[in-house]
Amino acid sequence: MSQVKKEEIRTAILASAFELFTARGYSATTVPMIARGAGISPPNVYSYFASKLEVLYAIHDPWMRARFAALGLDLRSRRSKPRRLRRILEVLWRELPAYEEGFANNVVQAISTATPEDRYRTGLISWMEQEIERMLLDCLPPERHSLVQGTEIAHMIVMAMDGYIMYRHTMPEHKCTDATIDAFCAMLTGPAPL
Repeated sequence: MSQVKKEEIRTAILASAFELFTARGYSATTVPMIARGAGISPPNVYSYFASKLEVLYAIHDPWMRARFAALGLDLRSRRSKPRRLRRILEVLWRELPAYEEGFANNVVQAISTATPEDRYRTGLISWMEQEIERMLLDCLPPERHSLVQGTEIAHMIVMAMDGYIMYRHTMPEHKCTDATIDAFCAMLTGPAPL
């Protein structure tokens, strides 16, 4: 019976944190606030998670993987490779930054305030870059694959996504334009490299 209780507490901590991170942001949310929302004491949070950052990781990783899974389903429903390529950028640079009140900004806030002792995890970003590369290769003709394979293009797309996430938080009126997406698509699909 105690295992069920423990999972219920962990779930309550994550639900409280998600609600607070979404409403207030990572920086303005404290562990005592998370504990209060979960109906437990702050030390109990630390029985489940080493830090507030660990709580965020426990929420953000499955959240981001779910966004990518949804994007993958969306892409499979589109026949046109150029349209799939464009859709990748629309989702990553426009829709994801705004999704669930800009939840992704919490990770940007967390990472910008992290210290070496916070043990920044790179597993999710590496996975995202691999997924983006795979999606891009599926959209490009074979003669254009060299622009993506073994390059930092997927990393650049993630960094641009992070920039649009920050813009969404600090300057909501600033959005990725059609012209930007069209230009990036043209760079990837243009004439064969020399």
